[in-house]
Order: sequence, then structure tokens, then C-alpha cells
Amino acid sequence: MIERPELEQALGRLLGPAEPEVGCDICFDELDRYVELELAGKDADAAIPGLRAHLHGCPACREEHESLFALVSGEQAL
Repeated sequence: MIERPELEQALGRLLGPAEPEVGCDICFDELDRYVELELAGKDADAAIPGLRAHLHGCPACREEHESLFALVSGEQAL
């Protein structure tokens, strides 16, 4: 079977999430706490339901998450 992540992402966006999803406003409001929970090894998905599903479907929020995660995790390494 050939892996095609871009096709999988496109289908995911078309079909929508299989679980509840938050919107961009809630995502941006909760993103700091979500990243802090992830870095602390806690269950961020249980603490903020629907945010992970939103990150999978929203490129802008996913990019913000990746940037924030890299920044905060890099600061912790110093």
C-alpha cells in the first residue's frame, strides 16, 4: 500500500472530524494551556476535548500549535 499523507489530509478535511471539534476562537484561547499540558506529559486531549481534532483539520491553527510547541519546548531545554 502506498502512503499518501496529502490525500489522507484532504479526505479528512472533506469528511470532517470523527469526534467533537472546537472552533478557531476556542483553539486560540486554549492553545497555551494545551501545549503546557502536552509538555507536562498530561492528557491534553482529555482536558480540552475537540482541540486535537481541530488541529488536524485547520492548517492555520496546526501551524500555530507547532510553532508554540517548538518555542516552549525549546525554552524548557535551555
